[in-house]
Amino acid sequence: MSNDPLGAPFTDDEARALALLLARYATHELDQFDHWVVETPAGEVFVQISNELMPGVSREVYQTIWPLPPKLARPVGEQES
Repeated sequence: MSNDPLGAPFTDDEARALALLLARYATHELDQFDHWVVETPAGEVFVQISNELMPGVSREVYQTIWPLPPKLARPVGEQES
């Protein structure tokens, strides 16, 4: 396994773990909003987390990640068949 955190794309296990951690963060840590910057080789990525829709943005543009969508609903560590 590489020590490079930007190395490989997410595995299904990593995507499930991210969804779980984001759901926990949104439930227990988020007050109103957070704004983050992630430095990537392609440049800065801006992440906005809010408990309200941004003005002029439809709810339909958002993907539900919690509860887990069917593709990710398997327990962490369980292999795809």
